[in-house]
Amino acid sequence: MTDRVICCLTFSLLMGILAEKYGSLWPAGGLLALLLYTGLVIVRCQEHPWRVILIRSAACVLMFCFGLSRFQEEQSLRDRLEGVLKEGDRLTVQGEVSRKEEKQEQCLYYLTDTRILADGRIYPGSGILVYSSERHIQRGDILKVTGEYEPFQTALNEGNFNEKQYYQSRKTEFRLYAQQEMVVSKEGREFIRVLEKIRRKLRETYQRCMSEKNAGLMADMTLGDKSLLEPESRDLYQAAGIGHILAISGLHVSLAGMGVYRLLQKCSCPFTVRILLSAGAVCSFATMSGMEISTFRAVCMFCLSLTARILGCSYDSLTALGVSGALQLWENPFLPDNTGFLFSYGAVLGVTAAARILRKDREQENRKEKTDETRKGFFRKAGKLLKQWKDTISMSFYIQLATLPLSLYFYYEISCYSILVNGCVLPFLGLLLGLGFLGAAAGSIFPAVGNVILGPVGWMLTGNEIICRSALNLPGAVFLAGKPDIRLVFAYYGILGLVWYLCHFSSKLSGRPFKHTDNSSSESVQSPWYRVGKIAAGAGITAALGMLLFLREGPQFEIAVLDVGQGDGIFIQTEEGEHFFVDGGSSDVKQVGTRRILPFLKSRGITSVRGWIVSHADADHISGLKELLEKGYRVEYLIAARGMAEDENAESLLELAKKAGCQVVLAVPGMKFGTENTKFTVFHPEPDVHKRGKEDRNGNSLVVALEHQGFTGMFTGDIGAEQEQQIARQQVKTWMKERGINHVDFYKSSHHGSNGSNSRELLEIFSPKVTTVSCGKGNSYGHPGREALERIREAGSRIFCTMEKGQITLWPKGDEIAVRFMTDDRTVQLPEIEKGAELW
Repeated sequence: MTDRVICCLTFSLLMGILAEKYGSLWPAGGLLALLLYTGLVIVRCQEHPWRVILIRSAACVLMFCFGLSRFQEEQSLRDRLEGVLKEGDRLTVQGEVSRKEEKQEQCLYYLTDTRILADGRIYPGSGILVYSSERHIQRGDILKVTGEYEPFQTALNEGNFNEKQYYQSRKTEFRLYAQQEMVVSKEGREFIRVLEKIRRKLRETYQRCMSEKNAGLMADMTLGDKSLLEPESRDLYQAAGIGHILAISGLHVSLAGMGVYRLLQKCSCPFTVRILLSAGAVCSFATMSGMEISTFRAVCMFCLSLTARILGCSYDSLTALGVSGALQLWENPFLPDNTGFLFSYGAVLGVTAAARILRKDREQENRKEKTDETRKGFFRKAGKLLKQWKDTISMSFYIQLATLPLSLYFYYEISCYSILVNGCVLPFLGLLLGLGFLGAAAGSIFPAVGNVILGPVGWMLTGNEIICRSALNLPGAVFLAGKPDIRLVFAYYGILGLVWYLCHFSSKLSGRPFKHTDNSSSESVQSPWYRVGKIAAGAGITAALGMLLFLREGPQFEIAVLDVGQGDGIFIQTEEGEHFFVDGGSSDVKQVGTRRILPFLKSRGITSVRGWIVSHADADHISGLKELLEKGYRVEYLIAARGMAEDENAESLLELAKKAGCQVVLAVPGMKFGTENTKFTVFHPEPDVHKRGKEDRNGNSLVVALEHQGFTGMFTGDIGAEQEQQIARQQVKTWMKERGINHVDFYKSSHHGSNGSNSRELLEIFSPKVTTVSCGKGNSYGHPGREALERIREAGSRIFCTMEKGQITLWPKGDEIAVRFMTDDRTVQLPEIEKGAELW
């Protein structure tokens, strides 16, 4: 530890970045803990400890300050741009094309080192994503584009993809829809264009010699080209726990670099020439594949290992990792938000820590093998292969330990058999990639040879698919734990750090294994300290896993109005831990169930919904629900109105629900359902209404009231003013009077805030405290209507709209109602909001 100055400096740089990013003192606490620990170690190991401590502490504090200033510098440029630009502005930008992705309808160009002309001024920029129909533009071109500015979207619901965080963590600031393009220059980047031609030629070879699915996999695995990758294949690999093999990282770099090195060695090339050409081959391959985050890390570590050979020094993987991390963080201080960065460095740290823990076990096994002369021939080779497979499984286990919190924090679930799947796939991955490279290169010159070599590659990919599908078909293949609290993540890594230190400390205490010898045998016996360390480590890991996987806050009653665009989707959680949903669909968001509703449920760790209430069968209320049922998501009860308009949409939904194993409940006015503390009451429609056709769906919407320990809510679907007045005069008024209810706490505005609904008569009876409007930005219906909003205001209600605030979550807090908004990540209580203020 005392020699790893670079690791300490990189950690200090990271803490400085985080301190400025979050405006918090806890990263400074992390720096203080590092200095304290290294100081104690130095006092024990150095001859002049205080001088070393002073110099190293000063260097760490300096790097901490560098991290602060570097993040502040980059963030100020970003804030300046965001303050000037508005959605829909017409901009002119110029930059170098660093990456190109070809889609069916258009091409995506990533520009770097950009200059942005806006409001008559030129602003420096980092990266811009350009959508263009032009396909002749190539990597390395200097491109000038005029088009329409659109910012990236933040996550609108819990668990949803945060587009803005993803792209801006890669220093891509916004997207531009090109209207005019002009290539300013093609000079100076000839080498990149040559590499791009080679990449395109190799990709075409995969397309010619392999099936469409396998060609997409190989193009991604060997070239970093995702344009051919089928989403189904990507999702399958990720679900099975081998999605990491699709990213170009250490194994790919080692194959390319060491392959060239060994080839030159056989040709009797001088040592220095071998080193330089190997480094050149690796850098060229990384540039051709797009130089992703994990690729840069692997290239940097590989080049440092070659440098160590030239200098005759020992190679330290942690120091190399620290150098790589410092370079990447300095160039892009937003990387701590990038999942690829976290997974790449987390996996390498896991492997490095595991290698040090397992070193003693390997020494013990090697010593035993030397004294064992009974195994010869086939059995010795079989034992060697078994040992290699055991090492693969062990490394997979430690990588899983290191990246488990990241998997849960970003993806909410884990593959329970991923270690076994990796154990079956990884031993042959080197052969797969080697044959893939060789087949593509040979096939680009001799197509027949490419067919012969790539044939077995296709068989291996088919085998991988069979392994993945078989693992996912096993019982308990996927464990959905939900998103853990960030404090649990830090606690988990803290426990792992203590476990690692305990293993390291017990290994030192144990010393060398002592020998017990008698007349019949001679064998090494492990020290008791080593055994105690292993037992304690096992207990610590078990405790950390249990805490991370199962420790969650107890359920509380809350209502979450999801942002599903132009549609409705409302989640209700009870204190008993039961979950209900009201509607779930959209008319303007594609795959709303897969992209918005299901990720929300997964982030909460919800494996099933007790009751799904359907107001009516319009697509903007059921499209997401149908997606979930088709995917096999468990819904115990589907609750619809007996008087629901009978048409093709309703019939197909009920049929799909029955096929999915739902119990269909047809509700009538007066019917009650729910839990002990949370109950729903049905008010509308009457069961004897026998109407057909789309025009009757809205009027026959299911209307239900919710009661929870004095808290009341109303869900009115898309009913119009006529139906509102009918239920207001008859059922609702009587119901409220019987229960002594003076007002409704929560009201889901009828028909997305339409002027033709939300009648004054209904609102006067409800007198809602909080009204939510669920609609999409720029919808063609004019929702919410100005007149409807005015009537809601006159009723004394606060109005919150999903199109501006994203997901709106509310829960009772004593006599008050707490409301949390997704887009600005804040929680308010109604007394804090001025009367008449509208947060939409």
